[in-house]
Amino acid sequence: MNDGESTARRFRAALEEAKPPTGGVELDEITAEVGALLPLLNELPAEERRSGDYESFGFREFFTVLTLLGRRLALLDLTPTTAVQVVQLAVRSVDGADESREGGFREHAVAAAIEGFVLGREERVAHALETRAAKPLKPLRIDDAAFALILSGVHEPSVVGDCVDALGRAMLDADIEIAIVDLTQLGEPNRERATAAFAADEVAKMLGGICFFTGIDFRWKAAAADARIPLDAMHVAPNLAEAITAARQLRQQTASRGKGKWQTLLDRLRR
Repeated sequence: MNDGESTARRFRAALEEAKPPTGGVELDEITAEVGALLPLLNELPAEERRSGDYESFGFREFFTVLTLLGRRLALLDLTPTTAVQVVQLAVRSVDGADESREGGFREHAVAAAIEGFVLGREERVAHALETRAAKPLKPLRIDDAAFALILSGVHEPSVVGDCVDALGRAMLDADIEIAIVDLTQLGEPNRERATAAFAADEVAKMLGGICFFTGIDFRWKAAAADARIPLDAMHVAPNLAEAITAARQLRQQTASRGKGKWQTLLDRLRR
């Protein structure tokens, strides 16, 4: 058995004995992530680990790998305490490292891993936010008069388009003719986002209905102009409350209309 295999065995045995809280992450996953570090640990002479120049080029590769390991442990969603414990176990697994004599080395190793852990945690949070932002926002039913689509945050045009499609499906399924699209909280207006958002007007018309837009400030007007969208031909309300009032009034005026959405859509497609 070579040194690398001995170190890997000692690390795995120490990990199983310590039983750190992993939040459901398998020990095999942790062992696999630590695997690249153990050979580098073996290559560092004991005397250098105890009293080396930890800022020197010779240690740079090792601490870089530790930073990458910390990032990977964060992406596994381990806690900082567990990540530190894993690094400490790895250091101890090298030919019976003496903790009392390698305190400085261990502290530098943990610091490098924590630096990477912070980067990994930031990356994980950013990924979670991107994933959540990529999910279409659901239309809200406003009594029996209308559906409202309240867009908030910064979304890619494709996501805005998915939201508008979901609005159209909801209107069709519920046999509702009126939609309200609020852009007050939708960030970073541009030509592409305007094209996706104002497509709700055509969706409503295809269903024989009408769409009110709110939150149209100078930025959205500029984006609409850039996309050659005729806002003056659309229904724009000053705010969401007035749009809801207008929707209910319109609903009362058209309550006697008997033709359903499926028939209206079929009539338009036959033209």
